[in-house]
Amino acid sequence: MSTASSATGRGLVARLSWPQVVVGVVALWYLVVGITGFALHDGMGPESSRTVWVFGVSTLLNIMHTAVGVLALIATRKAVTARLFGWASFFAFAGLTAYSILATVLDEWGDLVNVKAANAWLYGATCLIGLVLALGGVRTRRP
Repeated sequence: MSTASSATGRGLVARLSWPQVVVGVVALWYLVVGITGFALHDGMGPESSRTVWVFGVSTLLNIMHTAVGVLALIATRKAVTARLFGWASFFAFAGLTAYSILATVLDEWGDLVNVKAANAWLYGATCLIGLVLALGGVRTRRP
């Protein structure tokens, strides 16, 4: 056993808090959707054929998804940055959820970035995850 893992008794897993793990999963999800969107599609505006799995994609959405993934990956470094990411994602994705719902309800003229109903669900879930991250407690060991 190495000295780093023997000092904590559990290795790397013991050093990650649950908000860091959740933010890491969010980061990977958004990076996969963003990078896959760049690889498969380009263009702007409503187009029903531009999808990655069930999510609508466009150049602007791909940039946004990739940026969220990178920011979330950076936020995994410390528990406090993971919680800050929670607050930021709560407010940002609350707005994106509202826009996505309106864009899917309105005709094509209201959908400038090709969002689908699955995008609205994803953004709503990310908003709720952000709220849980921001308000959730983290246990700290006291010496």
